[in-house]
Amino acid sequence: MKGESRLVSKGSGGRRSSDRGPRWLVIQASAVLESVATANYACYGRGGVPHYPVSQPAPPAPRPSPDGTTLCVELIVQDAQGTVRLACLDLDLKNLEHSARQIAWGAYDQARHLQVLWVWDFYRILSHVALRAAVPARDETPDATWKGTLDAIRAVTPGDEVRIEVRSACGDIHQSHTVEHKAVEWKPK
Repeated sequence: MKGESRLVSKGSGGRRSSDRGPRWLVIQASAVLESVATANYACYGRGGVPHYPVSQPAPPAPRPSPDGTTLCVELIVQDAQGTVRLACLDLDLKNLEHSARQIAWGAYDQARHLQVLWVWDFYRILSHVALRAAVPARDETPDATWKGTLDAIRAVTPGDEVRIEVRSACGDIHQSHTVEHKAVEWKPK
């Protein structure tokens, strides 16, 4: 048909190529970084800022290893009135990147089919968060947890908030991000 792309390969089961591959519902937001607690965590890890008696010189600051470092967070998505849309209360984010300018954390919650990415951008003093919920294939039926996640992400509107909380000896991190756009569907190329 004219104007319609129908690229179908053998073995695709007759599906158009655009039907293959994962699709995601994505929300993202940025905010001014809670820089003191995040910088302390980046420099000193979970143990917090070391304190030494005045008479002893402080040893060099330990750098946490980027390999295997995790950050246990509470992630809450709520509307402007404070009603919780989605709550992940014990989510372990793995360190994906650690440099002088930024630290990237990520996790995939298998039960919710939810991917979380949180970036501390020390250069711009910003915090960025992205939530991606997997959209089921046409022949898949999501269970209640997955459906609840999709419903929550679809319901997000501008003005809603994504909160991430971390308890740490470096100082608790309370990072709020105001969502500016509704969720969009995205498919990697």
